[in-house]
Parts: sequence; structure tokens; C-alpha cells
Amino acid sequence: MKNSTSKKFFNMLFFSVLAPCMVFAEISNPNSISNNYLEQQNVVQDIQVTGNVITDENEALPGANVIIKGTTTGTVTDFEGNFTLNTPGDATLIFSYVGYKSQEVPVNNQSVINITLMLDAEQLSEVVVIGYGTRKKSHNTGAIAQVDGSDVAAMQVPRVDDALAGKMAGVLIQNQSGEPGADPKIQIRAASSLSGDSDPLIVVDGYPISGSLATVNPNDIESLEVLKDAASAAIYGSRGANGVILVTTKKGKPGRANFSYNGYVSVSEKYVQDIEMLKTAGEWARDLQTNAYDLSEVDPDLLNYRLNAYSNAPDVVSMEDWLFQTGSTQSHDFSVTGGSEDISIFASMGYQDTEGIVREQSFERFNARLNVDAKLGERFKAGISINGFHSHQEIVPHDMRDLLRAYSIHPIYHTQASIDFVQQLDAQRQALADGGSTATAIGNPFDDGYRGVGLINSSIYTLEPGDIAHEWHYGRQQNGIGGSGDAGPAAKYDNARNYQKTYFANVTSYLQFDIIEGLNIKTVLGGDLNDTQTYYYQGVTADARERSNQSDLDQADLKRTSILSETTLNYAKTFGSHDVSAVAGMEFQNFYGKGTTITATNLPFGQPLNYSYLDPADINTSLQDATVSRRSVFGRINYAYDNRYLASVSVRRDGDSRFGANNKYEVFPAVSVGWN
Repeated sequence: MKNSTSKKFFNMLFFSVLAPCMVFAEISNPNSISNNYLEQQNVVQDIQVTGNVITDENEALPGANVIIKGTTTGTVTDFEGNFTLNTPGDATLIFSYVGYKSQEVPVNNQSVINITLMLDAEQLSEVVVIGYGTRKKSHNTGAIAQVDGSDVAAMQVPRVDDALAGKMAGVLIQNQSGEPGADPKIQIRAASSLSGDSDPLIVVDGYPISGSLATVNPNDIESLEVLKDAASAAIYGSRGANGVILVTTKKGKPGRANFSYNGYVSVSEKYVQDIEMLKTAGEWARDLQTNAYDLSEVDPDLLNYRLNAYSNAPDVVSMEDWLFQTGSTQSHDFSVTGGSEDISIFASMGYQDTEGIVREQSFERFNARLNVDAKLGERFKAGISINGFHSHQEIVPHDMRDLLRAYSIHPIYHTQASIDFVQQLDAQRQALADGGSTATAIGNPFDDGYRGVGLINSSIYTLEPGDIAHEWHYGRQQNGIGGSGDAGPAAKYDNARNYQKTYFANVTSYLQFDIIEGLNIKTVLGGDLNDTQTYYYQGVTADARERSNQSDLDQADLKRTSILSETTLNYAKTFGSHDVSAVAGMEFQNFYGKGTTITATNLPFGQPLNYSYLDPADINTSLQDATVSRRSVFGRINYAYDNRYLASVSVRRDGDSRFGANNKYEVFPAVSVGWN
């Protein structure tokens, strides 16, 4: 027996709160869109179509979407399932509603179209992972986005984050660095803090990990859910304030061993080819001889001097060509799954190697996973999951803007021809000065452009093939064609390095006991380790002035570990049209952070890179040793009546050692209702 009062209440709730939002999302400007569509068709006139949408039980279906195929123009049905829509006579209408199979119906100049939508049993039975359990997708009352593991793997991308970009409404994934392997910024809904961390909580197979999504192999994923709204994420308490990403990895399947290999090779190029301002000496010479520049007021002798220099500079290397390269990625993943009725195993190993589009830029990753699940008699189940990950990221060691401003007028390393050229160019400069040229600084020898303290060759007349080419070798301050006294690009690259290594391991085990049908108790024990090592070095000669206070030798080794103990009591039962599920649990988790950071400057020239050679006053050491304890109890009840009326109530009480002394515990309640 259906409760008509309840139905009217939910109808009013839907159309006063939800329907306007849906209409706004679907139809930003229906009149203008329809007009645009009409203009494109040019000869087709709009007609008014009315109709009614009902279910296969002959009940009106309010809130069903009616969309003109190929456009965003549409409407939703009213309380009685009726709709009215202006549409071209030859258009096709798409009728859809959550839990029902969509239908496409050609208009064919009909003015009345009545539709019966059939239940989609497959869609109704699909489940989504929610905090500490699962729920039918059709019973979900929160904002949860789901991506199937096969869709993630099909993208053939190095990271899970890359596969999710642009696939989920309300989830912003933004690359903040062009470095291969760099973690992107993931923001769910909007920033929840002006100064704090806004990264979401990442939970893999029920364990809130210390690492990022990079530690998960995209080919190991069975499904991925994002809890976007407060009601869905409240079960995780304060940690869910920025949203929650739930990752479920693949499990073993009974039967003979099944082996799988997935591999790919890809190439990448920089987005813009032949950047306009990064011209070589010869290209500048050609441009200067066109009518694009007014050179009438330039001393003709000085102009010819520079044009000849630009035109005849030997062994010129384009800075753009030297710095950028064709990037490549190779990825190999091997997995095996199998088992019996009592035990199942999934194991995988993966390797990825990426060469970036910038010189010395790379990312290498190794990963391995083992998931074992076993039935221990009639009532017990147990399992263990082990995941290992290692990466090595080589980062561009110098500022890209500084590298790209170098003039492409010389080779990277001097040749005999380039040495002879700069010496001849300096002699031509001197001849101009002796001839009475008044050009700025024309009387200054090229050697005056050296700004260092004598650590490298300070004269163009003692250069040898293989020496690093600097711009001041070609003149400075308008006495030649050199643009600045900056160090050459090779000096910046050869005397600097920047890399990061990451080691991650996670072990999770569980034991589950079925008390009675629909009721079980489950205990989870686990731990993880995330060890990040960073290194940055810049030598004295990477700086044109060879200032020792511009040199750096920085190293850091930070280890984050956590230990988790979790026990939950789970209940799920269906009574006729009533579907009830509940979970109650307690959770204990400790976090440990230990590490050392060493920064040093004033590195001695020509000495091994060792802190023992440095003045203790130039070394700064900081230690980190922190422990955070969290104690939590939580519970949730989900209810669905007739697959139509839905409700979910959850509460969590967190105690955290970081909370204030007078407020060690905080409660996070949530209530959500829905109607299909």
C-alpha cells in the first residue's frame, strides 16, 4: 500500500528544491539554444510537443528528463508526468530517469508523445562504495561520483589522477607542474581552507593511506568513488572535510590462473613549436634586414658589424632545440588472478619510464600488489592486501624562464670555430672603436663582460674547445651581440641537480565473522610507510658572478607511517519493500612523522659534495618527530522503501591529539533523504 501523503511530500520536496537545480543544469537558456538549433536547420520549423511519461507500473513519473538529442535544450516532467517542449519537427527526443532505461523517440512532426519508461534492473542492482560499506546506486542519497576501473585503465595514462581529469562534476584536477610524475592539485567542490591543506582523503581498500594516488597502479583498480558532499563524507569526520576518494582494487577470482599483460608506448611534444621570441642569430639577422625595423638612426658601421656577426656566428645551437626534446613513455603491467572456492589471489607488477619534453626531465616507477582473500570455514573470512611502490623523479634543476631567456647566438660548448669567431669579433669591435665609433661601450673589450671571481676561464683568448659558452664571450653592453652577462645554459645544467625519490608500502589485513544471516563483525589491522627523499644542488659556477652564497646543497628525508585498527559491526537485510543496512564501529589510528632536513650554502669550489667540507655556520639542520593519535566511534543507518523513498543518517565522534585541550572530541552528524 503506497502512502499518498508521503508521496505528495516528496513530490513537493523534489520540485521545490531539486527540480529547479536540475532544470538550471540542463537548460541554461532554452530559448536561445532552440533558436540556434533552428538557424542551423534553416528550413525546419519548431512545433510544440506535449506528452506524458509513466512507469511500467502505470504511475506518473515526475522529474523525468526530456532532451532534444544533440543539444542541451530540454525540460522535466511535472507532478503528473506531463511535459511541454518546443522542438524542431524532425528532431529526436531522449527520455531518461535514474533507475530506468532511456528511450529515444523521433518527433516526426507529432504534437503528442506519450512514453512508458521501463525499470533498468541492472542499473538498480549496481552498487557504489561508500564509507565503511557499499550501497545500491539507486539507493544513494549523497553526491557520489563513480568511475569504473576498466575506464581508468583504458585511458592509458601514467597516473590515476590523469584518468579522472574532466570526468567528474565538482572534482577539479589541475596540474601545477609540467614535471612528469608530479602530483596534481585535487580539489573537490571548492577549497575548504584558506591556509590549510585542501587535499581530499584517499582511502584504498578501506585504509586511509599516507601516500597520494600515484601509489596506486591504474591497472589495479576495480572501481573508484568520490564522496563529494558533506553528508557522504561525514562518516570520515574531520578528515572528510575536503572530500574523500575511495579506491577499490581488484580481487582474485576462482578458477584457473588467468594471466594478463598491458603495455603501451607514447610520445609527447611541447605545445608550441618554433617559439617566436626564441630566434637564433641567423634568424635575427634576416629579420633585421627586412622593413620591419627602423634602423635609419643606427650607425651604419655598427649595424654592419652586428649583422655580419649574427649572420656568420658558427655552430649556433637553438636554445629551444637544445632545451626541449621529444618526450616518451613506456609502461608495462603484468597481473595474474585465480584461485579456488576457498581462496583467491590477485597479483600484479608494473613498470613505467617517462622521459619528459625538457632535457634531464624524467620519471620512473615500480609497483607491485598482492591481494589474497580466503574463506575459513562456514563463517570466517580473512584477507591481506600488500602494495609496494617506488618512484624516482628527475626535475629540471633550473628556472625555465631563466633558461629560455638565453640568446641562441652560440654553441652550448665552444668549438674551435666559435673560439676563432669571438676573438675575431672582439678585434672588429676594437677596430670600430679606433675608427671613432661612438656606440655605447664599443671601446670595452669582451673580457670586461666577465663578472666572476676567477673560478673559470675569464678571457676569450684562453678558451679551449669543450669549454662552456657564455653570452659575455660574444660581447656585452652593446659592444657585441651578446645579450647579457648571464652564465651559459650548460653552466646552469652541469652544475645543478634536482630529484625526488619515494618509497611507499601498505599492508592491510582483515578477519570477518558472520554472526547470523545479514549480520557480521569485521576487524581490520594495517599499516603503511611513505618515505620521501629530496635532493637539490646548485654549484657556484651556475651563477654568472660565481657568488658562493648562491650555491645550495639541500637534502631531506621524511618518513610518514601510520597504524590502523578498526572494528565494525555490519547489518544488511531486506524485509519486503524495506531495505535496511547499518554499520557501527570504532577506529584507532596513529600517525608518526620523522625526518631530517639539511640545507647548506657557500659550497667550496672544486671540493666533493660533502657537508664535512662546509663551514658549520653555513649548514642548517632541522629535525621532525611528531605523533598524532586519533580515536573514533561512528555509525550509519541506510533505509530504502520500495526502492523509492530513501534516507541515510550517520554520526562520527573523533578524538584527536591535535584538538584543543578543552575540546578533544568533536561530533560530525549527517542526514540525507532522497526520492526516486
